[in-house]
Amino acid sequence: MVDKSSVPYPRRSLGYLLAAIALVTGSLLFAFQQQRDEAVRAADRTGVAVNALTAMLDQETGLRGYLRTGEESFLQPYFAGRSAYEQDRVAVNAAVAGDLQSEQLAYDEDAAARYWQVYADDAIAARRTAGTKVASSTEISQALVGKQHMDRFRDVNGQLRARLDTRRDATLRRSGEVATAVVVLLAGLLGSIGLLVMHRASRRAVQRGEAEIAYRVRQREFTDLVQAAESEAEAHQLVRRHLERTLPGSRASVLIRNNSDNRLQAATAVAPGSVLAPGLDGAEPRTCLAIRLGRCHQDGPEHDRLLACGLCSGAAGAATCEPLLVGGKVIGSVLVESGQALADPQLRSLTDTVTQAAPVLANLKTLAIAESRAATDALTGLANRRAMQDTITRLAAHAGRSGEPLAAIALDLDHFKSINDRHGHEVGDAALSAVGECLRDSLRESDFAARVGGEEFLVLAPDTDLDGALVLAGKLREALTREQVPQLARALTASFGVAVIPRHAGTAELLLRRADRACYLAKERGRNRIEVASGEEPAAELDTHTTGVLTA
Repeated sequence: MVDKSSVPYPRRSLGYLLAAIALVTGSLLFAFQQQRDEAVRAADRTGVAVNALTAMLDQETGLRGYLRTGEESFLQPYFAGRSAYEQDRVAVNAAVAGDLQSEQLAYDEDAAARYWQVYADDAIAARRTAGTKVASSTEISQALVGKQHMDRFRDVNGQLRARLDTRRDATLRRSGEVATAVVVLLAGLLGSIGLLVMHRASRRAVQRGEAEIAYRVRQREFTDLVQAAESEAEAHQLVRRHLERTLPGSRASVLIRNNSDNRLQAATAVAPGSVLAPGLDGAEPRTCLAIRLGRCHQDGPEHDRLLACGLCSGAAGAATCEPLLVGGKVIGSVLVESGQALADPQLRSLTDTVTQAAPVLANLKTLAIAESRAATDALTGLANRRAMQDTITRLAAHAGRSGEPLAAIALDLDHFKSINDRHGHEVGDAALSAVGECLRDSLRESDFAARVGGEEFLVLAPDTDLDGALVLAGKLREALTREQVPQLARALTASFGVAVIPRHAGTAELLLRRADRACYLAKERGRNRIEVASGEEPAAELDTHTTGVLTA
């Protein structure tokens, strides 16, 4: 499952880079556009002053031509220049607005122009009065009196243009400084953001590194411990505790196939509210989809599955099941129940844990099966002599420490050789199997039964005194006679010998020897009877006709 809240680092870096490029480009374009606009405005301000000068020069040229020739056609440039000057005057006033020095120069310039225009109007009127005669030198000199006003205009106009040029240069310089400041500020901002992003990325990298180290340490600890587990149960509990510690708020359950490989059972305790509680009893391995498919299966409200799992379907929260896969064979699964779906790091932890634990669990299971087979008699399903030796030693030691009695009942099947000779070994094996079934059905869970020889069996009954042992032996003798063996017409009978710690022996070896001796004595005295080890009398009076209880 992909964690949608996380974005791959290269994609985020590319996004940051593109955003930074767009921001720098936009800011520079804005600054340069502002500088350009300001330069255009400054040029326009200087241009209107030049236009005003041009308009006055046009007026002067027209006036001179008219005064010299008296031809009205020369006045056309004069009047056109005067009209243009009025328009330019408005533009000049707008251009100098806000600058007192420029406003004063514009005022002086306009005053000189107005004085010149007054003299020009007077000169034109005088020339028209004179008619077509050539103007006298006096008239011409009077008409040109305004030259001083024109020179004044030119001088003030030059000062105004110089002032406007100075303002233009200052404006352009300020625009350049603003653009430079914007670039420097933007570079500093982007540099700070870059450093912050790098710091955060570095910190995240450090955190990821520390988290990865911590994760590997936890997994290494788990691997070491699970490999050191001495039993399947211990390994199963390690898997459960490790997952619940690694995935806070979750519940883990280990499911395994039974020895017959036809049922799925919980190897760890199932919580009462677990989704497993209602469906696990009698479930087949293929009921679990993770086992059937051989891959991780997730279920929960946010998953709409085409095929529902028979175990975790309908979970109130999220359920994630990982198969225990070893050598292509699924030996079980691990189910994790949580409030919400596991994120990628959590799924990794589950997968790694199961992958590391699976071969260890398989080896422990194989070892347990081998040990069970080594300690079990294949024909009767009871413990064999090797397992009996370990058990009687342990139980005798416990009886010696606690002071509680331990009863040993040795039994030997009567006339077993004749059964083999007359009916064959298959019937003899069926008779031995019937004895094993009889003992399993008749004993308590705390009791122990073993086949110690061909037709010899031993029962150990902890916390059982002589009276209880005799009662138990009588029940076994009666139950044995009720066993039905095909092709065997008669009932099965056995001879029983009873010995008890501490009444007849103080050690396991002596207890076994005393019980064997009493059993041998029962065979000598007629078989199908119960004998007590020598030196003690039975405390309970039994029917000697049916039980044949005598003292050995």
